Amino acid sequence: KADVFRLRVTSPKLPPPSPPSPEEVPEGPLAAMPMKAVQHAVAARDSVVAGVFSFLHSGRSGYVLICGLLLVALAGVMMVATFDSREARAAPPGWEQFVAASGSNQWVSATFLLSAGAIVLSINFLPRLEGEG
Repeated sequence: KADVFRLRVTSPKLPPPSPPSPEEVPEGPLAAMPMKAVQHAVAARDSVVAGVFSFLHSGRSGYVLICGLLLVALAGVMMVATFDSREARAAPPGWEQFVAASGSNQWVSATFLLSAGAIVLSINFLPRLEGEG
């Protein structure tokens, strides 16, 4: 009875593509460039995917990585708030505005968040740098 509900999907057999005729094949030094670009793009994609899978299977803490990235993102939000503070808006644009913004409490919070995010991210990768060769 279980076979009654099983679907069978088959794809039709297609003949192999025919080689291009000599009139369709471009000649010259630039003719192979698009193929090489596609090959490099595929190799880059495979390298990135292999790196991601290597990271996930190497025992690193994914939640620590997410926590570090979240801290860095919050530092970015706080930096935007720094330049929207009362002190920064009161100063003329340019260097004076940067000096006023960097003296505010939001600047201190942003730098603490940024350094905390950098520390958390670096702690996540320390075992890879020390113990593994």
